[in-house]
Amino acid sequence: MNILNHYLQTRVVPPVVNRPVNQPANNHHTPNSTTKLSVWYSNDIHGQLPKMSRLVSAAQQAQVNANATGSDLLKLSAGDTCIGSDPDRNAIASQFLNLAGIDAHALGNHEFDITADICGKLLKDSKTKILGMNLNFPNQNSDLAKKVVRSTVVETKSGEKYGLIGIQPTDLVSRIKKKENLSGITVDDEKQTIKELQEEVNNLHKQGLNKVILLSHSGKAYEQEVAQKVSGIDVIIGGHSHHLIEGVKQGENLFYSPTGEPVIITQAGRDGNNFGVLNLEFNDKGQVVYAQNNVEETNNYSPNMIMSKTIDAQLGVSPEIGNLSYVDPLPKNVNIEENPWADFVADACRNQLDADIALINSANFRGSVGLGKVTERDISSIFPFCNKLFKVKLNEEDLVDAIKHCAKTMTNKNHKPGIMQVSGLNYTIDKNGNLLELFYHDKQGNKRYIDVNDPDDDKYYTAVYDEYLINGGDDMEMLKRDDDEIIQRYDFDKDKVTIDYIKTLAQPFEVRKDNRITILQ
Repeated sequence: MNILNHYLQTRVVPPVVNRPVNQPANNHHTPNSTTKLSVWYSNDIHGQLPKMSRLVSAAQQAQVNANATGSDLLKLSAGDTCIGSDPDRNAIASQFLNLAGIDAHALGNHEFDITADICGKLLKDSKTKILGMNLNFPNQNSDLAKKVVRSTVVETKSGEKYGLIGIQPTDLVSRIKKKENLSGITVDDEKQTIKELQEEVNNLHKQGLNKVILLSHSGKAYEQEVAQKVSGIDVIIGGHSHHLIEGVKQGENLFYSPTGEPVIITQAGRDGNNFGVLNLEFNDKGQVVYAQNNVEETNNYSPNMIMSKTIDAQLGVSPEIGNLSYVDPLPKNVNIEENPWADFVADACRNQLDADIALINSANFRGSVGLGKVTERDISSIFPFCNKLFKVKLNEEDLVDAIKHCAKTMTNKNHKPGIMQVSGLNYTIDKNGNLLELFYHDKQGNKRYIDVNDPDDDKYYTAVYDEYLINGGDDMEMLKRDDDEIIQRYDFDKDKVTIDYIKTLAQPFEVRKDNRITILQ
């Protein structure tokens, strides 16, 4: 029977009720009725320290709301809390899990931007349960192997038991900077992972545990596959593909298992910009009969004082550089839309380093900055990879090829690597990723048409972009430069340039997109 669909039509029309976000359903138990649970969730925070501080406040408010209504609450994370190899920042990310009261966390690929040994040491004393069912450890005595639970964690709330399982991306090896960071750790493939999940869930059901939540850092497409191939999983708290999934929609995040039971999938986007609260009701068979999926912006919450002081104690107090009075909202999918912060930062690079154009790959951005005072750390958190910048001679043909290559992102799985964010250029593409028009704008306001079908390989521009692009990352071989084409190497990333740029602006300042990228639907 299509149990959940029945309730969505009769009890919840539309699926998301206008109950305030973070407000759990009343009471845990109702006589002869259902079991009620709220799940606070996050994924792919990517080391955004300012966002972590606000997320702690949001998680604490969820607990206050749950206590006030007598509802049970689980707080879960689906991976990539960390990013980059900075040991201090990764230590803070580990402390975030404790301060937010996260019950369980599935490791993501960016947890391995540091070595497995360092990751194990940072998580060794964490109160958060670390999950990884499909990980294989060559050294069972390592700190990480001892910490990671490769079966099920059982959380008991008001006498009700919930089984929590975690899985990692099956493409983990190809999604980290250095394979040696894994220290020989491997991940089971997609088919084997599904088999193991079914076996684990079957064992839980034999033990009488019929409410199962999967923490998955595997991406939306695979999570949808798991939902339809594994029976007995009720909820998948997802991540890795950076989707922002709002509400409950059949065919997007509501699916049915082989035995006909509903499965809800969540993802809260990327970079800690959002979090979610999933309010659920289970019947006595452990089937979800009601679901309300609320997603809210993290910037709606104030920074948590303890988390902020923890960050300052680890990294030092960050200097204030300006005051942000307005910012256009980030697009729902920053990989395939113009990003207001990308416009701002690209303009900073172009102006501060005196170039004709600036290029930034969309995936290089990790978050945004909230309104009010802005510190150097706020800006640096947007660029955790610490890539160095280059000013180069770039001919028109290679420029066009790079924009065309990135435009094909529109039709790629998970929309990676992302369209090219630019300064000094305007371009138009269609929804199929075809480059239709391209114009160069000089600093005097003159506009020059560039023929995208027959670009001039003898026409050169001075261009600023980072070492990821100059090394041909994401198959952008056309952006590699010979030594004689490199005008200047800089020993800093885009954050320093942006910080210096903000200091030159009249305060308070604004961040707005100007439609320099047009996508025809």
